[in-house]
Amino acid sequence: MLISRRNLTLLASFGMIGLIGCAPAGKETTSGAPKADAGASSTVKIGLITPGKVNDGGWCQLAQDSVNAIAKETGATLTPAIEEPAKAEVEAAIRQLAEGGNTLVFLHGSEYDTPAAVVAKDFPNTTFVVVGGRTEGSNLLPLQISERAATYLAGYVAASLSKTHKIAAVGGIDIKIIKSGFEAYVAGAKAADPKVDVRVTYTGSFDDQAKAKQQTQALLAAGVDVFTHNANAAGAGVAQAIEEDGKALFIGANAPQTDLAPKQNIGAFIIDTQKGYLVAAKAVIDKKTDGKAFKLGIKDGATRFEFNAAAAGLYTPELKAKVEGVSKDIEAGTVKM
Repeated sequence: MLISRRNLTLLASFGMIGLIGCAPAGKETTSGAPKADAGASSTVKIGLITPGKVNDGGWCQLAQDSVNAIAKETGATLTPAIEEPAKAEVEAAIRQLAEGGNTLVFLHGSEYDTPAAVVAKDFPNTTFVVVGGRTEGSNLLPLQISERAATYLAGYVAASLSKTHKIAAVGGIDIKIIKSGFEAYVAGAKAADPKVDVRVTYTGSFDDQAKAKQQTQALLAAGVDVFTHNANAAGAGVAQAIEEDGKALFIGANAPQTDLAPKQNIGAFIIDTQKGYLVAAKAVIDKKTDGKAFKLGIKDGATRFEFNAAAAGLYTPELKAKVEGVSKDIEAGTVKM
């Protein structure tokens, strides 16, 4: 039986309340023959698997908000999300959604690429979309939203505002897509201040707020005064440490997150997953896919840096104008990230 792990600490959502909970358990099929999945039906039903809780106020809530938007715009029905399945249970979870009548299954993380490729072969009439995936197939479509432009801009902002010339990025689990984003964060910081010291650390968890807080406190003690994160629910621990410090600045991840350390919240790097999900869903529903990845970036408005208007006193109009200029340079392809 498939049972999703439960995170004991729930963050209050800052927007739409997501559908919470796990789908009923399903048995893993072992036959290599294609299954009669419900993708052949004219009814659009959408399944979702996320690496964390869909009310985490960040990455996973973006996924739930995105499928909610698809349902509102297209009339599709939604299956409750399967949240943070254990690594050994992911393949069974994907099969469960396909066997449960889902026409379209979104897998919200590059870590699901390999198990999705295995399952997709058995369900040719169901389309699997892996966010950050790399493997392409007739019914296996990566959704690649380039986060590097947004994190580059976040690094540029962080280095521009640091008084100690020390900034940091706190990650959850060290996976390729997060590491890539942090590399761009470092590059953006160096573009603004070549001498800036950029610290990158990982908690090893997307849920452990206490550890994220401890790591942030250690970085504060070392003189770091501007932080970003990409740690899902654990990012709240980063914000808590910054709020208690009272001086350091915070940059949110993936979504605005203006409720975290609000008096020290400069803004956030934005990954507009809703735009990407809608592009993918409409293509699948209209049968206009070509077996290739959906690719979106700063030119499509799918990634950007968004300043927190409520904290305008923390940054200058000149910095905002500079960031807008750098953003245009990235669009033009003149910036190396």
